[in-house]
Amino acid sequence: MNRVFTVCLLLLLACSESTIEPDFQRTGEEYFPLEVGNYSIYNVESIEFDILGTIDTAVFQLKSEVVDSFASQNGEITYIIHRHTRNTENDPWEFQSAWSAYLNANQAVLIEENTPFLKITFPIENDRQWDGNRLNTLEQDDYVLDSLGSAYIAPNDTIENTLTIIQSDNQDFIIQQDKRVEIYGLDIGLVYKQSLLLSYCAEQICIGLEEIESGFSYTQKLVEYGEN
Repeated sequence: MNRVFTVCLLLLLACSESTIEPDFQRTGEEYFPLEVGNYSIYNVESIEFDILGTIDTAVFQLKSEVVDSFASQNGEITYIIHRHTRNTENDPWEFQSAWSAYLNANQAVLIEENTPFLKITFPIENDRQWDGNRLNTLEQDDYVLDSLGSAYIAPNDTIENTLTIIQSDNQDFIIQQDKRVEIYGLDIGLVYKQSLLLSYCAEQICIGLEEIESGFSYTQKLVEYGEN
């Protein structure tokens, strides 16, 4: 009887330990990896439109590299990310800005130009929704997690396991179109980003003709990643 009780107790403890042990792929932290030395290189196309009909296009490469880390007062590790750009692969990198990021059990946060954005909340699941501006003073901006576990075809590779964050999907071609999407790869991080914000002419003579008065289009595609 005692032997049976001992076996049952051991099985109960084993089950308890397995439920406490974190499953990082389920929680989602590995879609936003942060480690000093990690870098990613992207091809970027940025297009700006103005009311005069001018279209200003810039094509360049962006390098994002985690260069340092430090512990904050609450025990979280903040990572410093340096961003460099160059016009072509043959040009030297030029420093542009320093961002930062951190992870905890509930969220992944990227601080862009001193403004924190809540990129992902954990645990991850399709249709999960949150306010991406919850940590800053900007107006509410609801993000939705979609396509968890889907493959993404990158310029130089196929990334088998990704998730998509739909930040906005306003397909209004009459007044204003606002489409913002980010895709994250397992153990890689950001692999694709699109931001499209276009304001159309709303006067009687041109409404519905999709005449762009102002706006921009920004596309960022991963071409290389690794560790220094």
